[in-house]
Amino acid sequence: MSEGRPLLLLFDGNALVHRAFHALPPLSVSRTGEPVNAVYGFALMLLKVLSDYKPAYCAVAFDARGPTFRHKAFEAYKAQRPRMPDELAVQFRRVRELVEAFGIPIFEVEGYEADDLLGALSHQADDQGLEAIIVTGDTDAVQLVTPHIKVLTPRTGRGAFSDTLLYDEVAVRERYGVGPKQIADFKALKGDPSDNIPGVPGIGDKTAAKLIQAFGSVEGIYGHIEEVAPDKLRELLRANEGLARQSKALATIAIDAPASLVTSRCSLGSSGRSRVVALLRELEFYSLLGKLPEAETEPGAPVAGDYRVVDTWEQFENLLADLSAAKSLVIDVETTGRDARRDALVGIALCLAPGRAHYIPMGQVLGGGLPLERALGQLKLVLEDAVEKIAHNGKWDMTVLARYGVNMRNLSFDTMVAAHLLGEKSLGLKPLAFGKLGLEMKPITDLIGTGPRQLTMAQVAVTDAAHYGCADADVTARLKPLFEEELQRDGLWKLFTEVEMPLVPVLFRMEQNGVAIDRGVLREMSQALGEQMLKLEAEIYNTVGHQFNINSPRQLGAVLFDELKLPRAKRTKSGYSTDAAVLEGLKGAHTVIEPLLQYRQVTKLKSTYVDALQELIEPATGRIHTSFDQTGTVTGRLSSSDPNLQNIPIRTEEGRRIRGAFVAQGGWRLLGADYSQIDLRVLAHLSQDPGLMAAFARDEDIHRATASQVFGVPMEKVTPDMRRVAKVVNFGVIYGMSEYGLEQATDLSREEASKFIDAYFERYQGVKAYLERTLAQARECGYVETVLGRRRRIPDLDSHNRQVRAAAERMAVNMPVQGTSADIIKVAMVKLQRRMEELGLKTMMILQVHDELLFEVPQEEMEAMKRLVLEIMPHALELSVPVKVELKEGRNWGEME
Repeated sequence: MSEGRPLLLLFDGNALVHRAFHALPPLSVSRTGEPVNAVYGFALMLLKVLSDYKPAYCAVAFDARGPTFRHKAFEAYKAQRPRMPDELAVQFRRVRELVEAFGIPIFEVEGYEADDLLGALSHQADDQGLEAIIVTGDTDAVQLVTPHIKVLTPRTGRGAFSDTLLYDEVAVRERYGVGPKQIADFKALKGDPSDNIPGVPGIGDKTAAKLIQAFGSVEGIYGHIEEVAPDKLRELLRANEGLARQSKALATIAIDAPASLVTSRCSLGSSGRSRVVALLRELEFYSLLGKLPEAETEPGAPVAGDYRVVDTWEQFENLLADLSAAKSLVIDVETTGRDARRDALVGIALCLAPGRAHYIPMGQVLGGGLPLERALGQLKLVLEDAVEKIAHNGKWDMTVLARYGVNMRNLSFDTMVAAHLLGEKSLGLKPLAFGKLGLEMKPITDLIGTGPRQLTMAQVAVTDAAHYGCADADVTARLKPLFEEELQRDGLWKLFTEVEMPLVPVLFRMEQNGVAIDRGVLREMSQALGEQMLKLEAEIYNTVGHQFNINSPRQLGAVLFDELKLPRAKRTKSGYSTDAAVLEGLKGAHTVIEPLLQYRQVTKLKSTYVDALQELIEPATGRIHTSFDQTGTVTGRLSSSDPNLQNIPIRTEEGRRIRGAFVAQGGWRLLGADYSQIDLRVLAHLSQDPGLMAAFARDEDIHRATASQVFGVPMEKVTPDMRRVAKVVNFGVIYGMSEYGLEQATDLSREEASKFIDAYFERYQGVKAYLERTLAQARECGYVETVLGRRRRIPDLDSHNRQVRAAAERMAVNMPVQGTSADIIKVAMVKLQRRMEELGLKTMMILQVHDELLFEVPQEEMEAMKRLVLEIMPHALELSVPVKVELKEGRNWGEME
């Protein structure tokens, strides 16, 4: 930037909105389904550029509706452009609202394009002693570049301004071979397909640049036409002189467009920040709040209340007296980090009523705290009694406290679980405070910083830590009645109170139980896999003829596609793609592919599972303690992380060997209880299809029964291939499988797959009617739901984008089935844990993997536990068809019978 010149940023509204729309996947407001991906992308670009350049002035230009002077001069101008998608057109109103909220003036003049207005404004800025940067999604504006006017665009093929290029005169010349003032001449010769500017037929970039370099302009070329060589080019130019001159007129930006720059109108922040905050909240752009420019006036409403530090015994005893009389309390635990099983407790915030909270600093904290052991010893009585506890992600708080001997009881309301059930996009407390309450909470980085000098909460001043913790507890208290009302309004209260909240302590106990691991099995397997990797490496090197880094996609791509000349795959930024799909597609093309695939599989098993699992064994228990997340999936299924024990391969021999390392302690055995074909039984219940229901009632092999029906043969004549196809379709129906999907999953041709699916729906008309009914209801209501009322909002069912619409239809069909299956096993877990406690059993529920529960059972309790499982699991939720549970037991998870 030129020293001493204030900066004006000029935004090309239309180009940026189009860029954002195509750069980002579909995004919508959760409650209304309003599409907002272009608005979000535009906001992201706007905030990034404002942050990077910190301008004194801003303005935005939009194309006016209707024809421009170019359309009047050339009827076919931009005629080839497709109609703007409805999902994009409706977003311009919101973009304008956003711009106006920032107090940025909008320029729009009938008969002119945004480029013309930007040209006029940038040149006026130069005349008024300003520096101007035109921010745009394309490069048409580079002809406006001068020593004091520059153009900022995303690099070709990149996303929404994550990587930008600033064009000055040197950069323009480097890219095009001509100067900024010659760009219109350059386009006059080569044309511009994006605007349907014809140019001179047969002239490309290189020839156009050479002609402009030699003659300066279109006028210079025709003033010296006899000097143009070779003859063929000269005659081509002669024959198309009118087209060349017209094309230049079309490509030239009109810097005399009727737009006047008044800097007093363009001062950033002339409108209040609160308008921007309100709009971001309405659009659910919670993540953008922290990117807003700081303002000295009109900040968003901060969280504030009667927050007190409890750091003397007198204050502590007074608080205990209040707590003992309370009917409910909100708890928020502060630690030195985010690892609930390892990081140290720093303090506890307690809120007895919205707007009133106390913070108890404990242990060695900056500014002093109460002795941790003594304070917790007295607080333990309250936390373990029957007083209702409220928290945000309460299982995390329970995990921290358990390490200090406090077993928090009676968690009755978790605002994170409630937000998940209600379909909130972001479950963090801060975005929820912003979105639901209009409150801005301090990010943790304001206290502890970032990077290598980052502090822990123990190093933060007690007063700052207290305000942070109290605000968390206070906001949780304020959210609770709001969510309670919404859960009741949406028919989710019973699901929340009878399934999701009782499940929290069940999952907590499972995490505490952990799974015993035989480290020796993993060590032996690691050594064996390492030896197998070396053999495969040697085979690959011998096949290729030299060594290279097999794990480097760049080197592997060079070997496969440049050296061995195999059919080339899609390219990435770093070279050829060598992902699993590419290698699978090259099977049979060369003898190196098979050992490469084996090498990939062995490497993944060793690094992802065998070696990683050994690192995660907790020394104090000798067990692995995964974390179960009940808010991680839209269908309601549980997920597992740190490590993900739901993702260990089961169908391969290596996967079974890994599971063999999961063992029972001495004198105990593992018991597995697996719901048999639960998704298909749920489909039968939801569809009430007579054929499916009869097959389950007779306890038939459902895939054999389906094959018999569709192929029209007796059960005893169904071949393994017939059964396999039927199985693919039975499960595929739940996921909205198409003919293409069936073709890919079987040996059927597209025509055969189509006929099979038609025959399937002819035999199972109840299933077809259910699918149609579900889609119709989803389109009408905007959501689908499970038997217990769990909802998933699906706003894209009427999208004009065929792929987006098809994906939404698959979600709509799948969610009620998978979600009901998830609800069933959750109900079973709650009921089983309750009965196990009532009976005083030592048995531990240790894992949930999709439709299976795994228990660690003392030998003497095995028969009683089997009876209990078969009493509860099949009847967790009564369906119209029998629910079947298969039991297996063994010393380890891999060898159960």
